[in-house]
Amino acid sequence: MSSSSSSLERYRVEAASLHLELSSLLRARSRLASRVAARKELNTRLLIPKHNTTENLDIDGENLLAHITAKHGRQQEIQLQSLHRLAGATAFAVDDPAAAKELLGIRIECFALKKFGAPHYIILSREAKTGEYEIYQHTVPLHIPLSSLARKYLNRDLALFVRTVRRHIVWDLSKRAHLSCLPHVLEIEADEACELIKLRLSIGEEEYFAYLRCDAAQIKSAHVVRVERDDDGEEESVRDREIEKRMIGRVDELRKRLAF
Repeated sequence: MSSSSSSLERYRVEAASLHLELSSLLRARSRLASRVAARKELNTRLLIPKHNTTENLDIDGENLLAHITAKHGRQQEIQLQSLHRLAGATAFAVDDPAAAKELLGIRIECFALKKFGAPHYIILSREAKTGEYEIYQHTVPLHIPLSSLARKYLNRDLALFVRTVRRHIVWDLSKRAHLSCLPHVLEIEADEACELIKLRLSIGEEEYFAYLRCDAAQIKSAHVVRVERDDDGEEESVRDREIEKRMIGRVDELRKRLAF
């Protein structure tokens, strides 16, 4: 490989790495800025009151359903019954004297590769006149399109909304779990959404760097370079298109594709 082409490839690798780091920093800044103020307040509101005004559907679903049915009618009961049957999600009443509207809490739990992820909460407020819900507070990761999902599903079908949000969280958790157990990988860096990923790999006697672009379940593109050293001991980056081909495809099948 000529000196000029080697330098160009090295600059491309460095540019991809810098882009990954910048994207990660910007997302982290946005995430922290929005959550630092909200998290303390939300955690306080999620505490179950000592005087048992909060009833978990998995514990005492009948009482909560009866309470909601008496106040909001049959349609609300049907939606909550659907949510009660939804695996991995629990509805509970939230007692918050500071809130002007009635609140309903949703706890979402996910499981991937034999491990549970941290639970996420969505607190919904309900407009008394229209009976419509809106998101009051939440702990769902910011890169999950919660607002757009709420506009599409929340007041059409509560159980469908929760199920769709949970599916996005499962995708996110599963992708991270599969990436964390890949063979040959020495180091992983990723942005907040786990869409831009940098892998440092050791295959045989060679060291590689892979730069991946992903969506929820697929690796859409890959740029892989092998680190070589010339006679003077200087590093050169040589593109490896064969390993790039192995990288492309479903995230949950990447372990098999790298088993060599």
